[in-house]
Amino acid sequence: MESTRSAPHHGAQEAQTYATMLTRMNRFQEPEARLAMRNLHLPMGSRGLDVGCGVGLYSLWLAETIGPQGYVVGIDHVAERLEAAQQLVGGALEPGRLSFRQGDGTALAEADDSLDWLWCGDVLHHIDDPVKALTEFMRVVRPGGHIIIKESQVLHALFLPGHVALERQLQRAELQYQQSEAGARSFQERRQHTRASMFEAGLRDVRVQTYVVERQAPLDENARAYIQHVIFERNWGPRIRGFLDTQDWEQRSALCEADSPRAILARPDYYCIYPLSLFTARLPM
Repeated sequence: MESTRSAPHHGAQEAQTYATMLTRMNRFQEPEARLAMRNLHLPMGSRGLDVGCGVGLYSLWLAETIGPQGYVVGIDHVAERLEAAQQLVGGALEPGRLSFRQGDGTALAEADDSLDWLWCGDVLHHIDDPVKALTEFMRVVRPGGHIIIKESQVLHALFLPGHVALERQLQRAELQYQQSEAGARSFQERRQHTRASMFEAGLRDVRVQTYVVERQAPLDENARAYIQHVIFERNWGPRIRGFLDTQDWEQRSALCEADSPRAILARPDYYCIYPLSLFTARLPM
């Protein structure tokens, strides 16, 4: 997608690593994401678009939600992600229910008023001009249709229960690391500005609903893989080392390294809390 600040890809290995990260995040969110989709009451047999589809799991779940007569197109600006989506879920449904193609969320190929709904998950905060993207979303959705913006962690998640000061420092370091991508307004601020952006684009009656992902020991495979590999090793890994002092880094390593005798995920009392929010607007008739 044009005007997005996404992770750069410098080769097949890096693209595969990023696709694996997206897959782990999606699988971690899956039960609550599916519930959120059901609660949208999207029309059975409807036609929808998933903007920024990534590895395609959300596109698949949306297609399953609207039934065998429905049709979902997933678009992404990164060819490697579309390849990953095709490999992961491309053959999961009958032909004519789900497809993927390369596309730009700020210049959609769809005709005016051609869609019943549009979903954009964890992507709008990457777009430099969200109002431009939202205006384009409004163009392609029919009167009475819906635009759904999903954002994870509008509020920070809790991954280190009982370690408030350290987790705050890790979150601060992550925001500092992302500053080169996000610019003057952090990704967190952009997420929290979602409803305001929708109003600026001319949408009204924008509803916000937050679903809470709660996981506790013993963790299932999806939860453990996401927290350990994506949060602890990627987001809070060596890339943020320069934004932490020695004491915080040592404490982080003691709690977050899988082979540490103090690894927090090995504790029988471990739990995490993680919010994902839907901002939903219905276009006037």
